[in-house]
Amino acid sequence: MYDAVADDYCYPGTTVLKNKLDLTDADELDAFEAEVSDARADEELPAGDLDFAHFKAVHGHLFQDVYDWAGKIRTVRMSKGGNPF
Repeated sequence: MYDAVADDYCYPGTTVLKNKLDLTDADELDAFEAEVSDARADEELPAGDLDFAHFKAVHGHLFQDVYDWAGKIRTVRMSKGGNPF
């Protein structure tokens, strides 16, 4: 589960991130996210210089099937399992 408090990235009244499949169950979203990001990780990752732009490109590549905002700068801090990102 994500640790986010009442922000626009989550479905109202939850800490479940809005996603392309409209999954509102945290466990279902976690499973979907893990499955598709793992599959994308098997593909060639975007080339880059390990800078911020490259980090965003890799994030966009890995999570493009899950979130509309993949690879974009977020406006709130989030964490998952107590680990901020």
